[in-house]
Amino acid sequence: MTEPLNESTPDLLPHEMGIDQLLRQSMSASAPSLSPDFDRRLMRTLNRRSQPFDRYRRILLTSYALVSVVTCVVVMRGQGLAWGPVAGMIVAPLILVATARFMRRTTKSFSA
Repeated sequence: MTEPLNESTPDLLPHEMGIDQLLRQSMSASAPSLSPDFDRRLMRTLNRRSQPFDRYRRILLTSYALVSVVTCVVVMRGQGLAWGPVAGMIVAPLILVATARFMRRTTKSFSA
């Protein structure tokens, strides 16, 4: 085994000295900071980019939901389930989502 060369860090081997020096230089530099209006500029850029895609996102999400419902109905009916359980297993999550959205809106209106 080789002997350590640096006396300030006697536990380092020669091949570890380079990374040690790099880390010391990095830690001695000042920390970078964002400009004061960074948040405002970022939100303006994100809002500008996302507005044209909102309609397409809704169309995609609606299409995905419809395909999922049709697929679930076909699979469950293929397994011999009656229409009652099939409808219940599809409608129950939709009711939970609608309830959660309603509760979220009411809590936002109370906190505003």
